[in-house]
Amino acid sequence: MWWGERLEHHAELRPGEYLYIPAGVPHLPYNPSPTEPCTAIIARTDPNEQESVVLLPELDGIHP
Repeated sequence: MWWGERLEHHAELRPGEYLYIPAGVPHLPYNPSPTEPCTAIIARTDPNEQESVVLLPELDGIHP
């Protein structure tokens, strides 16, 4: 998981761990394994969760 205004912070999570991301913080989850699947459970408290998502194309390409 990369997060921060310019995706400058990094965390690697293991099975059973969780990560809290405050509202409005840019983030980029990813699976670094080319062969192992990854499953994430995502919970949001915003009743309009899809409508409140803001895409940030200016961050595309910072991390492959």
